[in-house]
Amino acid sequence: MRSGFPIIACLLLSCLPLDARALRAITRCPQGSRPARTPDPRSPWVCILLDERYRKGIDCPAGSQPVTTSDAYDPFKCAVSDVRLSAPRGACPPGHRPIPASEASREYDCEKIEPGFAAGPQCPRGYRPLPTPNQMRAFRCERDLSQSEEPAAALDFGASASTQPRIPKPVRCPPGAERRATENPFEPVECVDKAKAAPKVPGNADYRRYRLPGELSFDYPKDWHLSDAWRDETPSIYLQLDLLRDGRPVTLSITRQRQGASGYVDMKTAIWREKDWHGAMEEARTDVDGRPSAHLGVQKESKTVFIRLSDSYLALSYGAPSDLFDRYLPVYDRLLKTFKIETGKK
Repeated sequence: MRSGFPIIACLLLSCLPLDARALRAITRCPQGSRPARTPDPRSPWVCILLDERYRKGIDCPAGSQPVTTSDAYDPFKCAVSDVRLSAPRGACPPGHRPIPASEASREYDCEKIEPGFAAGPQCPRGYRPLPTPNQMRAFRCERDLSQSEEPAAALDFGASASTQPRIPKPVRCPPGAERRATENPFEPVECVDKAKAAPKVPGNADYRRYRLPGELSFDYPKDWHLSDAWRDETPSIYLQLDLLRDGRPVTLSITRQRQGASGYVDMKTAIWREKDWHGAMEEARTDVDGRPSAHLGVQKESKTVFIRLSDSYLALSYGAPSDLFDRYLPVYDRLLKTFKIETGKK
């Protein structure tokens, strides 16, 4: 058996990160590995080996190296070397983002965007985590002699148990500005010029008709940005309002799910996911363009309508920040009211 000393020495001396060398960019892990998140913002994803012999991150085989993941209970793994795993592009529900797929049968998975930071093994400043195989605790903390004891120079894997929560100061906005909620947990309120706080709600004269012959048509605000990807494997149309601010945008999306397409799930499963994964509640079962439809929503966050077709189904979704959700909800209502399916028409 090879000694574990090289791995421990590597961890103590701060081995070069995965992205410090020439790496091959990938969006799906190779066979025999799966994606895992790391606390390192430079390389947030790695492909860890599935072989049980290397599940503790010790004696990693050729072509792999030890890494630290964000799982505080099982943090040390062997990861494939010489690759950079990044999140793929894909269409996800509002408030979600695509991440590397955990199963080879899918192109990508969708993850709900939550505030916070990547967790990991938590050690005091000036210490580094080291693996402890076959022990009740997966790691121990050992002084890192390569690091300065100055707090600014020490690596911190997460919030210490002794860290006191930061209490935001009250915000008083000057004349001509209004308070607005943000998605930053440390600065939950900001002041915004009222003239730029939010674009106006579209009136009747601000809409135009969009039509895909033989497919569908609907009304949408002419000032919103429209992206047409209806010829992709998963047909979709995406509309977004430019809010001139950071954070979650106001969006509308139309997606068609066909049997046989990559990542396809039936309409019943899609509805279950909205309820179980996102906390959506069923609001009604009314018709859209004369077709039976299921309406679901997450309060002050999103709404989705599923429309069943002969060999597929459509998902019409709306998402917005909580402070703007009701303001632009009429745009979504108009989309449903004017939505027409033109299957068979040219």
